[in-house]
Amino acid sequence: MFFKSWRSQSTLEQQLQTHLPMLERIVASYEAIPAIQQELMQEVVLAIWSSFDKFKGDSAMKTYFARIAHNRCISHVDKAVKSLAEQELSEHLCQSSYIDEQLNEQQKYQQLLAQIRQLPIMQKQVISLFLEGFSYQQIADICGLSTSNVGVMLNRIKHQLAQFFTEESS
Repeated sequence: MFFKSWRSQSTLEQQLQTHLPMLERIVASYEAIPAIQQELMQEVVLAIWSSFDKFKGDSAMKTYFARIAHNRCISHVDKAVKSLAEQELSEHLCQSSYIDEQLNEQQKYQQLLAQIRQLPIMQKQVISLFLEGFSYQQIADICGLSTSNVGVMLNRIKHQLAQFFTEESS
């Protein structure tokens, strides 16, 4: 876990410590390789740290952190798409680990993350925020959608993920 022994002193440090598990899960939904996840996590924390002075309190701290994390992760995905060699290596590592291991809870979780990574950016953002416990309204505010669009998108994503896991178990 990122910064486990971090001693909280300022408000920002306390808030980061509180929301680090959420940030780590968001990063994991965009990146499969643990070493790159750590680098991306550092970028996210640095982005939060450098932009915290601009935070006006218009939203909850959790929402603010999630928005920065998603934006940073989207930038990361854009860079990764440009480098096809890295993308092929990542896919190969994910596929070979699923073939070699027996199904268990951790593997199902990894499969879910892999499916989420394959979603288009907007769907990935919506499902990640939903899994973090954000309300439809909060998701709509972060993504710039209407709450009804969020509901429709979540239903479609859930159906798609359920269909994948139904096919996997057959």
